[in-house]
Amino acid sequence: MMDFRLFGRSDQLHVALFAVKTFQEEFSRLPGPSEDDISKVMESAKAIVAHLKEIKGHTVEELEEDIVKMTASYSSSSLTHMSAFLGGIVAQEIVKFTGKYTPLRQWLHYDVFESLPPGEVNREPMGCRYDD
Repeated sequence: MMDFRLFGRSDQLHVALFAVKTFQEEFSRLPGPSEDDISKVMESAKAIVAHLKEIKGHTVEELEEDIVKMTASYSSSSLTHMSAFLGGIVAQEIVKFTGKYTPLRQWLHYDVFESLPPGEVNREPMGCRYDD
């Protein structure tokens, strides 16, 4: 069982998302669940952490590989309940932007890794709207 209760989870997610974005810019697609794609994202994340340690502007001491692997392997998925949740956050921020409240002025990382099934997942398309 993976333990994600460590401090700096948002920093780990930020590095993982930045590595996925780097992969997307390099290959013009999001990484899939293949070992090759995940290893390329992992290499990119390690390079990012090394660079951030050099400039001493980040708090990631050691990269949590499980977070990067899960972020990379599920980055091409589209989950309808997550889309609805994020749509609600965006709508709330638009209301705040109109002037009554203060909108977020930083990154917002939200993960639900604990909702993923343990072990390997069969992600073969079934030909229905629930394909990821």
